[in-house]
Parts: sequence; structure tokens; C-alpha cells
Amino acid sequence: MTGSDEPTHAAWRAHVDEQFDAIHESLRALHQRQTLILELLTPEEREGPTLDDLLARIVTLIADQRPVLRRIDHTTGTALDLLEGRSPRTSPDTNADEGAEE
Repeated sequence: MTGSDEPTHAAWRAHVDEQFDAIHESLRALHQRQTLILELLTPEEREGPTLDDLLARIVTLIADQRPVLRRIDHTTGTALDLLEGRSPRTSPDTNADEGAEE
């Protein structure tokens, strides 16, 4: 009886090896496709500033313009206060979170 089990075991082992080979080939193909997709989606190296550099410069420019923006905000706030019937603001806001007092 032991002799009859050997061919069955060998056949089973061959089947398992075939399945592993098929899975390995499928994974290799998926890896190649994934690599190709990543290469297509990855931006090329470019000359000039990066997006982070541009955003940092914009933030710096806005920070430099803060006094002007506060003055515009105060002027607009004063005009709105008059339109809404409130007493106008007397000085620019010192805190961005505070509005005109009623």
C-alpha cells in the first residue's frame, strides 16, 4: 500500500509546484505592471523651484503684506460698520480673531 501512495504524493507535489509557479508568474507580471504605472505617474525632474519652494515664497509674500491687508481690513470694516449703523472702528484690528465691537 505504501508503494501506491508514492505516485499519488509525487503527482500531488507536482501539482502544487505548478500552482506555485503559476502564482509566482502572476505576481511577477503584477509587479512589472505596478512598476510601469509608478514610472508613468512619477513626475520627471525639472529645473526651477519645487512646489514647496513656491508655496513657501507665497506664504512669505503674504506675511510681508500683512500690515497692508490689516489696513484694508480696517478700512473695509469701517465702511461696513457705517453701512450697518454701528459706530466705526477707530483703529485697525490688532488681532485677526476680533471683529468690530457692537
